[in-house]
Amino acid sequence: MPYHEPVVLERRELGALTLARWHAPELARALRPGQALLARCAPLDSDDPLLRRTLFPASADPHAGVVEVLLTPDERGLAWLAAQAPGARLDVYGPVGNGFTLAEPTRNLLLAGAGSAVPGLLHLARVAVARGVAVVLLVAAAGAEVLPPPFLLPSDVEYLTSATGEADLPALFAATQPGGSAISGGPLGWADQLCLGLAAPLLPPVVAMVRAGTLRWERGFAQVALPETMPCGVGTCQGCLVETRDGARLRCKDGPVFDLRDLRF
Repeated sequence: MPYHEPVVLERRELGALTLARWHAPELARALRPGQALLARCAPLDSDDPLLRRTLFPASADPHAGVVEVLLTPDERGLAWLAAQAPGARLDVYGPVGNGFTLAEPTRNLLLAGAGSAVPGLLHLARVAVARGVAVVLLVAAAGAEVLPPPFLLPSDVEYLTSATGEADLPALFAATQPGGSAISGGPLGWADQLCLGLAAPLLPPVVAMVRAGTLRWERGFAQVALPETMPCGVGTCQGCLVETRDGARLRCKDGPVFDLRDLRF
């Protein structure tokens, strides 16, 4: 897993979010939707803060050599990273772990998430649309100012949001009818695959909806990117353990994307 030194090309404030575009050709070629980056968030002459921050890129253009990250600068490390001006050289480690797997037969893809893994869903939406897949994206947030703006997505994506709290994501499932038509089972009845970006504590009600809304929940149907921190990124510190049906696994090596069937709640 190589280190990279992206150069900041552009930064834009979008409500409470910051969109940064980095020139990083090797990284842009290597990144897959759902994989993470570990970014150093301190000047070169400082180790404060010490731990790298986990990022899920919003897009990667291998032809232009550009990676886009959507930051929520709500703590000092991410605030430092979001403030870096064009021309600044950064220190990034990755890509980390395994990303989403988009099955070849998939024609209807449902994406849903809240929090820091949502940019990974934006990345997946772009890749899926480029393959001719119909995409619905559901995002819940604590306010409109932290919702990704629609222009970050291809126009073909059906994008529905709730700004009344991250825990309200299940309500979006209940209210959504892809394409405006009444489909048996709602979005879960429509989807060939479901990909989530959601912290583990918020998963149980979504899992309950998946169980209730699908006749067959086979392996590969539902995947989730878990956004919690990955302190070392190489599996040495054992600080990113995830409980699965096969025992403890590591987010940084076995994830951060897991099959939803494999997780224990």
